[in-house]
Amino acid sequence: MRYKKIFLLLVAVSITVSVHAQNASFGKNRVQYQHFDWRFIQSQHFDIYYYGSKNYELAEFAAQSLESAYKQLSEDFDHDIIDRIPLIVYDSHNDFSQTNVVALPTSAEGIGGVTDKYKNRMTVPFDGDYNDFRRTLHHELVHAVFNDMFYGGSVQSIIQNQIQLQFPLWFEEGLAEYMALGWDTNTDMFVRDAVINGYLPPVYQLGGYYAYRGGQSLWNFISEEYGREKIGEILNRIKTSRSVEYGFVESLGLTTEELSDRWEDALKKRYFPEVAERESAKSIATLMTKRGDYGSYNTSPSISPQGDKIAFITNKRGYFDVVVINALNGKKLKTVIRGEDNPEFEELNILSPNLAWSPDGRKIALSTKTKGSDDIAVIEYQTGKVDKIKIPELDAIGSVSWSPDGKKLAFDANMGPYQDIFIYDLTTKKMVNVTGDFFDDSKPTWDKSSESIYFVSNRGDYTQLGTFTFN
Repeated sequence: MRYKKIFLLLVAVSITVSVHAQNASFGKNRVQYQHFDWRFIQSQHFDIYYYGSKNYELAEFAAQSLESAYKQLSEDFDHDIIDRIPLIVYDSHNDFSQTNVVALPTSAEGIGGVTDKYKNRMTVPFDGDYNDFRRTLHHELVHAVFNDMFYGGSVQSIIQNQIQLQFPLWFEEGLAEYMALGWDTNTDMFVRDAVINGYLPPVYQLGGYYAYRGGQSLWNFISEEYGREKIGEILNRIKTSRSVEYGFVESLGLTTEELSDRWEDALKKRYFPEVAERESAKSIATLMTKRGDYGSYNTSPSISPQGDKIAFITNKRGYFDVVVINALNGKKLKTVIRGEDNPEFEELNILSPNLAWSPDGRKIALSTKTKGSDDIAVIEYQTGKVDKIKIPELDAIGSVSWSPDGKKLAFDANMGPYQDIFIYDLTTKKMVNVTGDFFDDSKPTWDKSSESIYFVSNRGDYTQLGTFTFN
């Protein structure tokens, strides 16, 4: 899914792109901490809006990715779009959360992109990973093409033509995931666990996160069992009949319920033999947290250097907090940070491994968001005192790692379209960009000597840091 070489964009479909100055304003109702100097470029089918000259390459990459994805979708869906489709690109999730293009919830941290059905335009933030950015663009483009194909490109068309067709969440989101990803190991993991442990519902009951994962699995099953060309046939049958059920019956000879039964049987045949080959989690590990009656999200666990405590991020109280528990029995010791409803901790960057103990176990560091910008918070465990490291030149900060000698912090961050590894010296208060190129670098971890850093990258054999740039 991730970590493919970024220089693939050099062999992408060639597109003639023209640049125009643009003074657009996308709404005025959401809190905005900065002014965006909007510009746009045009490809054959898309208008790409971006801001600042630093993000021109990001806009070009988006244009190439969308044209390539549209070529595939046009063939698979047997449909050519009627109108041009706009894309608004933000170079970080922090900037995206200020958008007024679409209505976002108060906490938009888990939203990777949105397609507005009213005007059939896509809005997507760049999270530092080009492969994930490409996947998100492809996913949102499926929604935009769907809107064009079935609703005439806008909600106004739906009203004028009295179109009453509604797609189940699993249908459209599952197809968007399948077209963008095919079958990937992450979805395979989730679906395997659900099948083996008996909690995967039938297709027509899929909701929430499993509407994405389960729906993707269903479309993968259809493609493998009946052929990829059936996707376009199903869609065009639905377009003609205005009935999802009719589309499946006419194309596959199966009702949704019958299709669900065959899908579930196929998954059991695939995964049940693995039960004998895998160890139960209960036999090798101890469950330290409980989800509660309504479920909770627990992430970014970090064991203290002494091994007696575990810090992690949880939304058990309805907002994301940093909590510390006893590593032996799971008993809660204290809440270190109350996040989201605290203006100093609007977001805790929950999608990255984002907690690091100091070597002496007295402090915890993590990246947070305050007033639209990321910073690094250093919290004293006993007193709760917070020191903020603010680095305004960075657009977003991800994973943080504390050096064993206690003198430095390593973290991944991006400035515009480039995500690199940085080191912040706690003594001199100075920062250094360690990698400095266009590859995607993330999740740094120190070695014992505090002189070397391991990190995840898509650079392959291009290990000479700071060499490969667009300049």
